[in-house]
Amino acid sequence: MSLDYKNIGVLFSLNTLNVILNVVISTLMVYIFGTSPQVEAFFAASLLGTAVSRFVNTGQLVEVVISRYHKTKQEAGQQAAMSIVATLSNYMTGIALVLTLSFIASGTGIINLMVPGFREETKWEIWQIFCITGFLMPIQIATNLFQGLLNAESVYGKVELTNTISLIVNALILAIWGTAEDVSSLVAGLVISVVAQFMTVLYYLRQIGYRHSWLTRNPYFPLRDLVHTLSATSTYMASVQIYVFIFNAALSLLPPGSFAIYRYAEIIYGKVASVFMIPISTVFFNEINRLLHQDNGQSIKSFVSKNLNFSFFIGFMILLPFWAGGKYLLWTFWGGDKFNAQDVIAVYDLLCIFFLSMIWSGPYMIFRKLAVTVGRPELLYYYWSGIHVISASFGYGLIHTLGFKGVMIQVFLHNFLMSLVPILTVWLWKRTHFGFYDIKEIVKITLALAGGMGVIRGIHTYWGEITDYTKTESFVISCILVIVSSLVFITGNLLLKVHDLDLISTKILKRMK
Repeated sequence: MSLDYKNIGVLFSLNTLNVILNVVISTLMVYIFGTSPQVEAFFAASLLGTAVSRFVNTGQLVEVVISRYHKTKQEAGQQAAMSIVATLSNYMTGIALVLTLSFIASGTGIINLMVPGFREETKWEIWQIFCITGFLMPIQIATNLFQGLLNAESVYGKVELTNTISLIVNALILAIWGTAEDVSSLVAGLVISVVAQFMTVLYYLRQIGYRHSWLTRNPYFPLRDLVHTLSATSTYMASVQIYVFIFNAALSLLPPGSFAIYRYAEIIYGKVASVFMIPISTVFFNEINRLLHQDNGQSIKSFVSKNLNFSFFIGFMILLPFWAGGKYLLWTFWGGDKFNAQDVIAVYDLLCIFFLSMIWSGPYMIFRKLAVTVGRPELLYYYWSGIHVISASFGYGLIHTLGFKGVMIQVFLHNFLMSLVPILTVWLWKRTHFGFYDIKEIVKITLALAGGMGVIRGIHTYWGEITDYTKTESFVISCILVIVSSLVFITGNLLLKVHDLDLISTKILKRMK
């Protein structure tokens, strides 16, 4: 079975535009706020909101429930299946609201645990921001659950389109309203984005015939099953919080500005990953559920292998151009009085590590989707819980001892350890479905990467340090390096006849005729 290039392409195109807009917004943030305490307060408040989301553990619940959704839809019909999502939404948004109110009532208590290295006035600013943004979390959680339902019904790209419009509005708000002393423009942009996505999801839910019910008991999703699912994921949730709080506590103790530098890099990486990896993962999850119902082990193994090969190609397709020209590109857009050359190099180095770790992100997302479906999800979450606690323990030591270099090592190691769990789970529990990389394809892609790196190293001696050039010169250099590295890599893959790229190029040539 070939990959669903059409739906992957729809999500890829919209998410690519969203990445460009996020780069614009990040650039405006850097120019307006730099690495100031105000922007670090906003990042920390956003992180606290994410903590609420992680306590509820929506992402993992969607994976478990959508698998049940497909089964219930076949056995009892669409409305019965949809009622499962409605019941889960009722519980999760209620829990999120209670958590938000609890965090607000604690004052700076929770904040002291998360960022102990921040000044007291910054901690109170975090609390004030969270008093507004915290109430967006129940809405965001409902949106994520309902988007999982839309994806299960093969409705792709709708929320991404709304997100695109929201990002344009956010950029305009920042450009017109943004000031270095006040982050209200960032808060307003976040509110608009979350509400707009929620309204879009509601509209398309009506299009597919969804009718919400305020049930707390559901015959298709008994309360004991919900409690069992929550108990399995609650251990995972707790371990994630331990990891996040310890990691950010260590980060907050580094020199001022380090927290903001990490968050800027994380934002860019997260958006790039959403462009290239999440479309593959989303479409994969729905297709693999259909194949599982056919119970054809060989087809499943082949489909998994093709997705792994494609994710490997995509990972290097991102890493190589950024490694080649990213430093000059970041200096072009971000370099200035509030973000000096040292800050730019720190973000560049960290992003290189993030993009390198995508060689683990692809297998992690693909095997995670498969493991949740064919294995025992509760065991999967228990294993991840152990990984988070172990990783947090040595991660704090790495950061405390090595500073920002320790942060980079920790990012790579944590992604590697997290990817091992679903891979080993499928291999141990359902080896008949265990597809792996096609070694010949991987060798071809790696050779193309080596060729691209060799060419870039050969011409890199012609360029100086980023501070030697004006913004225009730096932009031209970055474009040359990005284009050359991309062309060499793609040409190498075509010459070596890498399967997916060869198939895509053949389809394009047929359409052109």
